[in-house]
Amino acid sequence: MDGAAWGRARPIFMELDVVREFRGLKLGDWRREQRVRRIVEALQVRPAESFPKAMATRARREAFYRLVENEEVTFAALFAPHAAKTAERCVEHQTVLVVHDTTKFSFDGEGRSGLGKINSAGQGFLGHFSIAVSADGKREPLGALAVKTWSRPERGVSTRRKKGELSYADVRKSKRESLRWYEGVAAAEKQLEDTRVAAIHVMDSEGDDYLTFALLAEKAQRFVIRGYHDRLMKDALGQTSKVKDFVATSIIQARRSVKLSPRKKQLFQQKSRKRAQSREGRETQLAIRAEQVEVRRPTPVKDDVPKTLALNVVHVREVDDEVLEPVDWLLYTTEPIDTREDILRIVDIYRARWVVEEFFKALKTGCAFEKRQLESMHTLENALALFIPMAWGLLRLRVLAREHPEFSATTVLTPTQIKILRKKKLLSTSKPSAQQALLAVAALGGHIVANGSPGWMVLGRGYEDLLMLEAGFLLASARNDQS
Repeated sequence: MDGAAWGRARPIFMELDVVREFRGLKLGDWRREQRVRRIVEALQVRPAESFPKAMATRARREAFYRLVENEEVTFAALFAPHAAKTAERCVEHQTVLVVHDTTKFSFDGEGRSGLGKINSAGQGFLGHFSIAVSADGKREPLGALAVKTWSRPERGVSTRRKKGELSYADVRKSKRESLRWYEGVAAAEKQLEDTRVAAIHVMDSEGDDYLTFALLAEKAQRFVIRGYHDRLMKDALGQTSKVKDFVATSIIQARRSVKLSPRKKQLFQQKSRKRAQSREGRETQLAIRAEQVEVRRPTPVKDDVPKTLALNVVHVREVDDEVLEPVDWLLYTTEPIDTREDILRIVDIYRARWVVEEFFKALKTGCAFEKRQLESMHTLENALALFIPMAWGLLRLRVLAREHPEFSATTVLTPTQIKILRKKKLLSTSKPSAQQALLAVAALGGHIVANGSPGWMVLGRGYEDLLMLEAGFLLASARNDQS
């Protein structure tokens, strides 16, 4: 399908989801904005293909490279429409979870301008994402509210915390990487400030930082953060103890049987972190305790930071002590713990954190972002902004289909896509479910049911093929309407 034919068909059929995410784009030149929409149209049909293959013509390839290389086109400008659309989706919910996490983007080879050292294999940069997720139990991904990207210097400069006392003022002036957690909260809250939507911020153990806690408390912002440090606290008698030891003496307030998914070893995580270790899937039982605690300020910290913080803490531990690496979560939170339902809700809020990890897989595997052959930080950031909405669309398909298989296929696919899958004999029922739709898309990508649940690579291939078939179907329908 050439660019001219696609252009003639565009007014007759609705925009595909990803193109809608770029409505409201402002690049200071309507021609650039139009060029972005054409590029996104091509990329969404072939998200895992290389840029030269995805851009079907020489003119499109040249237009793409001119766009991402243009110094006046920035990641912030390209990302802004998707963040605004995400905030609009959040309005449908009174409360949303905002899940924060950092990932590394690694690229083979050397010599790419602006990138830093990521590992022994090559260069790269980091991205800190704030992903909105529905808080109604469905865990529907609503999109990205904020993203921060940066590269680490090759040598000689450290962004780690320096020795000596730190104050609020020091932190706000600091360039240390741990500040990204609060910056992500602030950026997400700014997107939501006119929506009247309440946000609960969710972070893993890398977000366990006393100054982050204090800044969140200062703004009365809600959170559930997994503890990494077993912090000191004062009990009701004024005695000092460790938080985990104190909570371990309280009664078990809830139990829950859960199925833990298998986990591969994380090559680039700190070896001391449990999440870096591999894990086999298993059924297990969790014992859950909760207490109110008064966490003490660590040293060195200056006097303008509160000496103590009143927090609720939920301790989740696997009952079977014979397991090599039992589940053992210490969750610091501002959410109430008055009832058993309150406590279990906090556990469920933290369990929604895995959505951001799946988003990273959609971005890296489904959209093959780390395989992109671009030569600078600026061009890679611009390409990342184009792929974020695509990764969100792919993630939403998978999450809703897997978490809520009983939902109708119309919640994850368009009527045209469903019609195509029926024509391909991959859907046989008159009212297919979301789960059946997911498996049909995966089958289009070559998935064999006997191999288990479809992975991101095969799902990405199937989604790519489905979008290509849909584009062809709509073009043919447009031609028939014109004849």
